[in-house]
Amino acid sequence: MRLNNHELYDFFVESQILALYHANTVGTTITYLQNGGLLSRGAVETRGLFQTPQSSDAKDKEVNVWNDVFLDTADLHSAFRRENYYGPVLFEFNIELVRDETLEIWITKNNPIYWNPNTPDNDRYFQSVAELRQLWNVIQRQRIMITIRNNTSPILFNSVRRIIVDDPQRSIEENGQEVHLFNHAKNRIDQIIVNNHPFNGRLDVRRCNGCYCRSNYLHQRDQNDLRRLFYN
Repeated sequence: MRLNNHELYDFFVESQILALYHANTVGTTITYLQNGGLLSRGAVETRGLFQTPQSSDAKDKEVNVWNDVFLDTADLHSAFRRENYYGPVLFEFNIELVRDETLEIWITKNNPIYWNPNTPDNDRYFQSVAELRQLWNVIQRQRIMITIRNNTSPILFNSVRRIIVDDPQRSIEENGQEVHLFNHAKNRIDQIIVNNHPFNGRLDVRRCNGCYCRSNYLHQRDQNDLRRLFYN
């Protein structure tokens, strides 16, 4: 169910949620930057643009979230001290975007990968801000996903605070050449964020202390997976 934008904003501010987040691969990020905003996977497909395939794509279509943009209420990389499974590029947004009544906001009770077509609406989504408030400290944060429904055009770039990129300190071999993944990712983004771009000066390298991300990138990600996340 769609939630009241202003009630939701007030609840987030009361709960000290002052930013929202979207993580993705470098390749999909480039599509967003080239088109001036985040897009649902359905919108990217309709426009014939590039996006990195995800294992959840078929399920997203099956449970009717293919045309939705997803945001988190926490930086899951920092929260869990490991890389974000959706990708190494993190967009951080000002919470003020929630007040925009042109955005149809629904919030999940669980990741849609655990739904099936027969899952009732009240098991999928919070039905009111009051219910969200009641269950806020009961349901795990990563299961609470903000969805901006029925997206067809680029959105949210006027609310971007910064873009944070992981440095896995890894290289891959591409066409006989060693490619340093972070340098490659940053160079691709820098080619778009030129001097007059509104995001100029907002690109940050993630700084981790006591985080498992680099160990995971080294020991749990093979060359093909690193290529999918950082290169393609």
